[in-house]
Amino acid sequence: MIRIRHTIPALVFAVVTVMGLSCTSSHDNTGMEYAPNMYDPVGYEPYKQLEPNKINPNGLNMRIPARGTVARPNYHTIFGTGDSAVRDLMIYNIPKDSIAIAEQVLRNPIPLNDKTLEEGKILYSRYCTHCHGEAGKGDGLVGQVYKGVPNYSVGDYATMNDGHIYHVITHGKGRMWPHGSQMTPEERWKIVHYVHKLQQGG
Repeated sequence: MIRIRHTIPALVFAVVTVMGLSCTSSHDNTGMEYAPNMYDPVGYEPYKQLEPNKINPNGLNMRIPARGTVARPNYHTIFGTGDSAVRDLMIYNIPKDSIAIAEQVLRNPIPLNDKTLEEGKILYSRYCTHCHGEAGKGDGLVGQVYKGVPNYSVGDYATMNDGHIYHVITHGKGRMWPHGSQMTPEERWKIVHYVHKLQQGG
């Protein structure tokens, strides 16, 4: 009993002392952090910094592409040569809900000729025929079940311009899903050419 009486005050004194030492009047003390490198990210420069990377070759942080790597095309570059050169195959950034803007500002940068029309036909058969049908009548095998697929040569659909068609291919519209992630801008513009042909009845 005597030991307990002496022990309790000693414990209370120890706790109060620790609490008093851990509390300071200064706000400059941030306290202790356990393993801060686990939650404080370290930003690396892509090439070199003060401390060179000891793992990658030449001290770089960014890996050099493997030999034979094929770069994705930059759609702000020029395709073709001479009069047939295509400038500014843009990375598309018109918002999904701004189809009216697309109609006003976009014009097909791909030259219309037999080659691009044939390529557009191939791409159309690959991505569009199952819903829109071979002649653009909305009677593809999927379209017959899905319903609501338009006929390109009827009503307002017959007058859709470059920007409208390109925007719908990119972002989708109504029941049509977006296809922008499935084909390049160049491929979409070629399909636009072929859709214009279907608008005229094939």
